[in-house]
Amino acid sequence: MAIQRPLTFQTDAQSSGKQGMREMSDSEMGLLRYNLAVAYGDSLNSGISSVGAIATGTGKADIFNPFGDGVIDTKRNFVEATNTAGGNLGEDYPAYPPVTTSVVTTTRWQQNFDSVSYPTNATINDNSYLYYTDNAFDFRYVSLEADFVSTIISDTISEMRTGHGIGTYYISTVEPFYLGGGTWTDKGTVFTDTSYDAGSTNYKLYLKRSLTDSSGYTGSSLPMYRWKTGSAQQGFNEIDVGTGGGLIQNVLLPILKRNISGSGKLHYSVSTTSSGLPRGTMLDKRQEGFTESRVYSDPLYYSRRTPSGPLSTITTYYLNLT
Repeated sequence: MAIQRPLTFQTDAQSSGKQGMREMSDSEMGLLRYNLAVAYGDSLNSGISSVGAIATGTGKADIFNPFGDGVIDTKRNFVEATNTAGGNLGEDYPAYPPVTTSVVTTTRWQQNFDSVSYPTNATINDNSYLYYTDNAFDFRYVSLEADFVSTIISDTISEMRTGHGIGTYYISTVEPFYLGGGTWTDKGTVFTDTSYDAGSTNYKLYLKRSLTDSSGYTGSSLPMYRWKTGSAQQGFNEIDVGTGGGLIQNVLLPILKRNISGSGKLHYSVSTTSSGLPRGTMLDKRQEGFTESRVYSDPLYYSRRTPSGPLSTITTYYLNLT
């Protein structure tokens, strides 16, 4: 595992007074990392069929902790007891029945951790970038997964987790403002908290796709180069680092997807405890109070308890980036 930085071209107008190919700094690679995060978010937007995507339901890896449960919506029930006439008024009305609770929905959560093939040697040679070996004029294409991870992937994941948040999810009742302003895609309602008669709340899953102002991550970026042979453009040629370019789509994005599982990466869990980096909450609330009433409707006497009053939080569910 080694840091193998891409090459950029330095002119004598730059501060060092030297001209020629040199290694890029971390800040100069910012556009590449940013666009890789955007490309990952674009991929997730296609749904649970994409590696790394999360959704409600089953079929992929279960990410609810503890396994076997789920996000549960509960509510108090209207209850009544009955009795027929047969004595004095006090005897005719039955005792109030105990309050009961029902489960409205139970929701499982899943994440796609399907295997992703490593790029072939031919793909690497056609799309990777050059690095300098520190040996005379020896330039080579980066080909080892560990070198890609050390040089680009780990820093990209770090920025996704705690920097700009692009390519990551958040749960909220409204569009979030999290890790800077940007574009979010509404992935739909993932949990509805209901009550007896105090309304309901919809929680949605949002996917961050871009920043409103990305200059803090891309402002110092410089072009990077690879060697091209057999054409009029033979020599050092600038690499397309756009989201649809070969370096990102054919090399870096597959490697990123191979490295999302585990703590400190892009692995999610849904739990009743907050851990890692919480990315929003879902609240199961109920009306814990009740109103008692007694009604006679020939030939029955009714003793009733009706849920009433304000909502109380029963369980908080967290979406965690582990």
